[in-house]
Amino acid sequence: MESQEPDHAFSAADRIEQLNEIDRDATKLLRAAGFAVQALTNIPLSNGGTKDSHSPSSKSALEAHQEAFKAASSQYFALLSSIDVRLRRQVYALEEASIIRPETTTKTAEGSGTAAFNPLETSWLNTRKDSVGKDKEAELWAEAKDLVMKLGSMDAEDPSAERNSDTRLKPMEID
Repeated sequence: MESQEPDHAFSAADRIEQLNEIDRDATKLLRAAGFAVQALTNIPLSNGGTKDSHSPSSKSALEAHQEAFKAASSQYFALLSSIDVRLRRQVYALEEASIIRPETTTKTAEGSGTAAFNPLETSWLNTRKDSVGKDKEAELWAEAKDLVMKLGSMDAEDPSAERNSDTRLKPMEID
């Protein structure tokens, strides 16, 4: 039978070596996160001792920081995905060996769709969603409109105010 083939089974030493590789990649993950954060600052970027055709003289500092951030964040997400997959494989191996119990179906039923399968993908997509900024902008415009309307109504209610015609608020056209 196919399930009894020893070619596909990993020994305990193999599993430990895989965990060591994951540990090394976790260090690389933190380093990539650090480089991404550093690229968001005004600190001059280090080339790691290597010169390339993209020296500071051939492009602006802003472009260099943008490219460094893109490279570091790409490396970060690639490592994060790789670590996630390999850790899941380790968990499945422990479940198959009956060392740990598999998650109950009630836990997995709490999520829906891909959220139950891989929460990292959902959170990664949500961070790229720009609705928060748009909602806040709409809220600020609504508050500004209310303020203008309030000031306009206060001005209309108080005709006895001694103001020059230059300082008097004029009604605005609001979309």
